[in-house]
Amino acid sequence: MEQRNRIVIPALGALLVAILGGAVWAAIAIQTEYEIGLLAWAIGGLAGYTVAILSRRQTNAAHRIIAVIASLLGIFLGKYFIFGYVMNGDEITGMFSADLFSLFMDNIGEFFGAMDIVFVILAVITAWQMPGRMQQQPEPVAPTDQRYP
Repeated sequence: MEQRNRIVIPALGALLVAILGGAVWAAIAIQTEYEIGLLAWAIGGLAGYTVAILSRRQTNAAHRIIAVIASLLGIFLGKYFIFGYVMNGDEITGMFSADLFSLFMDNIGEFFGAMDIVFVILAVITAWQMPGRMQQQPEPVAPTDQRYP
């Protein structure tokens, strides 16, 4: 059970952070009428950080994959929320319609320019590296004071 919680809890935390990060990114983009790519990068960092903290800094490749997937999901949701606002205005109920989602998926290539791809790559790299860099290192063994003859 303990081993399963080391994957499930970080995955749920990363998912929550990614959803919130995407929503915050979209809200800032809607208010400023400008997408700030650094926020997409920050979603990757937050996903990686959350995975590392919730796994008690005992991470492995599965944790890194979770962080990467969560960061991609957060960026995808941020773009979708922005698109939904542009298409529906203040009407939040239409945000989750199947037609809107289909339209978004049909035109997804239009929403990711060159700079978007750069920040997505940076987010993925950060999400991958963060859990590994925060991993607890074993305590160094103190050298013994044995003299060689």
